Amino acid sequence: MHLLDFLFPRRCLDCGKIGKYFCQNCLTKIKFITHPICPVCTRSAIDGATHPRCQTKYTLDGLTSFFRYEGIVRKAIKAIKYRFVSDLAKEFIGLIPASSFQPITHNSPAHNASSIADAGGQPITLIPIPLHPTRLRFRGFNQAEVLGKLLAKRLKISVKTNILKRVRKTVPQVEMKDRKKRLQNMEGVFTVSPNPPAGGSQYPNILLFDDVFTTGATLRSAASMLKHAGVEKVWGVALAHG
Repeated sequence: MHLLDFLFPRRCLDCGKIGKYFCQNCLTKIKFITHPICPVCTRSAIDGATHPRCQTKYTLDGLTSFFRYEGIVRKAIKAIKYRFVSDLAKEFIGLIPASSFQPITHNSPAHNASSIADAGGQPITLIPIPLHPTRLRFRGFNQAEVLGKLLAKRLKISVKTNILKRVRKTVPQVEMKDRKKRLQNMEGVFTVSPNPPAGGSQYPNILLFDDVFTTGATLRSAASMLKHAGVEKVWGVALAHG
């Protein structure tokens, strides 16, 4: 046991039991996503693939999310976002069942998570949703980047944080209840860095990662910019769906 573990023992985020952030009893309360949705209309969709009627040239191609955004899952995401508990992030990502990656790998050029990065010359790159520079300086880290890097490590794929840029500061989505206002809030928020270029053969397949999917406005706005830049396929991934 490390000294810090002795001085500041891990406690379950829900019941407070010492040992882990997710005790065995509270783990049973976690609700996994069993009915994937289309990221455009948010209605039920096979494997989370965007409905043909919803698909356009610049929309997300699908969405994979793992947990319901409630209970201990909500507490875990808030703890990472506002307190940067790094060992919590590792434990959290470790809770994702390997079977949950199936929609991602089946909708990629490779059908095996262990070889997804090779994909027959069609590499897959994970891009975490960036924070605005002022918010990044204030918080000191980007929780989507922290979690995204851990997820990419499990999938054995690369991460790029210098492609997608947040150029307009917005009101935090969590503070907006009206769906229409949330969508308007994300207009013109992102841009794609021309160096390196995001399109063409260099990054043909992107997993666009965010911690929480609510209305989907953030992921859809970012996906649109990536596709306008030439990315062939953009699949959304969210840790939780609220």
